[in-house]
Amino acid sequence: MSSKSTFALSPVAIVVLVFTLLACFIVYLKVTYLHMPLKPGEESDVWMIEARIDFTGRNGPARVNFTLPQETPGFTRLDENFVSRGFGLTFEEGPEYREAVWTLRRSQGEQALFYRAQIFPEAQSFSRPPEEVPTSDFPDVPDYPEPLASAVDDVLSRARSESADIFTFASRLLAILADPSDENVKVIHDARAEDEWVSLVTEIFAGARIPSRAVYGISLNNEFIDRPMITWLEVNNGERWRGFDPDTGATGYPENFYPWVSGVREVVDTDGVRNLNVSFSATRTSVVQEELAQQTESSLNTGLLNFTLYSLPIPMQEVYKVLLMVPLGALVIAFMRVVVGVPTFGTFTPILIALAFRETQLGWGITLFMMILSAGFLVRIALANLHLLLVPRLASMLIVVIGLMTIMSLLSARLGFTQGLSIALFPMVILTMTIERMSIVWEERGGVETIKETLGSLLVAISGYYVMNNPYLMHLMFNFPELLLIVLSVCLLFGTYTGYRISEVLRFKDLARGKP
Repeated sequence: MSSKSTFALSPVAIVVLVFTLLACFIVYLKVTYLHMPLKPGEESDVWMIEARIDFTGRNGPARVNFTLPQETPGFTRLDENFVSRGFGLTFEEGPEYREAVWTLRRSQGEQALFYRAQIFPEAQSFSRPPEEVPTSDFPDVPDYPEPLASAVDDVLSRARSESADIFTFASRLLAILADPSDENVKVIHDARAEDEWVSLVTEIFAGARIPSRAVYGISLNNEFIDRPMITWLEVNNGERWRGFDPDTGATGYPENFYPWVSGVREVVDTDGVRNLNVSFSATRTSVVQEELAQQTESSLNTGLLNFTLYSLPIPMQEVYKVLLMVPLGALVIAFMRVVVGVPTFGTFTPILIALAFRETQLGWGITLFMMILSAGFLVRIALANLHLLLVPRLASMLIVVIGLMTIMSLLSARLGFTQGLSIALFPMVILTMTIERMSIVWEERGGVETIKETLGSLLVAISGYYVMNNPYLMHLMFNFPELLLIVLSVCLLFGTYTGYRISEVLRFKDLARGKP
């Protein structure tokens, strides 16, 4: 005899699971790629980098090729622009480079060209993704003259014996080259000018058939004016590039390092100019995350902004800031009615009252609500003695409610209570139906039940007010309207609830304990 257990999800559970996963996936895309904030008021640092190219014209044709930064992991280029008075500007782009080309038929005197880029650093530290280097790209061993060849062979042998792999070999080799007391190191330093040190180091790595390259970039750590680029070194182990300090051999990159160009390519290549000078400046500004998300979408063109409400006109945005909170109010009603068991007048009446509390503020809203409800209830009892038909009676009550609201507004204005003027924001039809419902409950079940449902409606309205006025929830619902799928899923789960209500548990607690 064998038993077999099966597990099957109900249709509601499947729908809830699909809706929840879909909503979470869209939220993840927005947060990851558009940097949409999960908290209201979040700001991020955005850097404005300016490259200035100064030179003197030779009174003839001039050409300036300036290498532009490419898409870099960990950084998003939000915008870029160029300032080039009188120069023609064209662009050239290849698989591994982008460059701006300024040209002028006759260049004379002092000239200045500018490139500005707005950069958002997504991470504090830069690291390149894995990038395999084909064996054919491994460099050939250079032919050094003596005594440089002997000095290079010696330091390579020492580094090889003191290391375990390519990266430890690179770190150890650079540490040896940083020792000025070593005779071989002195020979190597004397072989090239100081500004050509990194290029010489890449040749030394070529002597061990290890791919290496110079990397030029800037550190977005502190604001600065008119500084040259940082020259760094990258070494490849056949699978990935890793950065090293060419002066000390320390592994990694400078803090917030933004690579501009790598390899043998120059940052600036000119023709027909002299006295060339390239300097960089950077300034940091704080940008609200919502604005940053829109700038990121404009730059990347992912299409994710279509799933946000920022594409709507501003008046419509303000409308949806309120409408998107109504489902949360409905969720409060479902919880209070199904799980807690709070009695209310109608299903959605408390939430409409809570919407009015948004404008009147809670304290004054409760006061005005109870005043208009009490006065209207007394009038409704008086109308009951006239034995009117239902529709005329409701129409009469609507007129009475509007009249009462008008009188209260006039009295508030006369007495200088500006808060009383907000009574006009109450839903008059809902108030009319609430008063009608109160009178029916009073006649059928008595005053105690009427008070219970009145207080229950007020309790749910207050709970809905706090939920619908929560700044964090308002921010989430407006920026991530797909969360409506999760709210819908929770409502569907409440629809399958068959357990006891909390009010019933409290009511029959003596029976649960077995007391007579």
